[in-house]
Amino acid sequence: MEVQAFAAAVADLRGDISPRVWSLLVTVFGELARDGAAIPAAVLGEITTRIGIRPEAMRVALHRLRKDGWIDSTRQGRSSHYRLTAEGRAQTVAATPRIYAVDPPSESAFLVLTDPSSPLIWSDKDVWVTPHAVLTARPPQGAEIFATPLSAAQVLPRWMRAKTCDDATAALSADLAARLGRLEGALDRADLPDPLQTAALRVLVVHSWRRIVLKAPDLPDFVLPDTWAGPDCRARISRLLARLPRPTPETLAQAT
Repeated sequence: MEVQAFAAAVADLRGDISPRVWSLLVTVFGELARDGAAIPAAVLGEITTRIGIRPEAMRVALHRLRKDGWIDSTRQGRSSHYRLTAEGRAQTVAATPRIYAVDPPSESAFLVLTDPSSPLIWSDKDVWVTPHAVLTARPPQGAEIFATPLSAAQVLPRWMRAKTCDDATAALSADLAARLGRLEGALDRADLPDPLQTAALRVLVVHSWRRIVLKAPDLPDFVLPDTWAGPDCRARISRLLARLPRPTPETLAQAT
């Protein structure tokens, strides 16, 4: 992929807000090394430089991730190699199905009326739409509740759907869908990206979606607001990741 075309694609994906470097690196490890593989510092530097991250910012972020127990490092000759810790891998693997899912997190939902002081345990991904009503994807149980199953044919009131996803997150999803569409068009017009370009584009695509989807509830799309563009994002991401096969750390090391 020509340098100018690649730079334009990166700039469009990044947008006006610079990513938090430590969070971006979490995506890098989740993308390339969630199986516990080690990534050489040189490879991390090449990928982040292509994304527009300064070397000193990457070093600070790596220090933070080591301090927080996300990654550890080893020396091989004059080079440092980084890999996820057991805790870092556990958290990465736990989030992976949601980030890479092609389908919504659930196909069913229930509107449950209950006493907020009920001993039932509610997930932080369930949504209280009133002090006595919660939307959940889990079949509820208990004698002191009233549950109504919902379907795509049963349109919830707009005010209720608005409770499931804040305006900012929904707007980000629509904006990302447009950016992903432009990337698809850019790839149609360009030569195949090299391995480092491929890694950088995959990281930006996944990271952009990750910071949106992990804020959304574990509910089917039909109970989210009309402005939620999750289905479009998932479809475009699936196509893009298929077009940009994940390079291995070994392939990237050879390319540096």
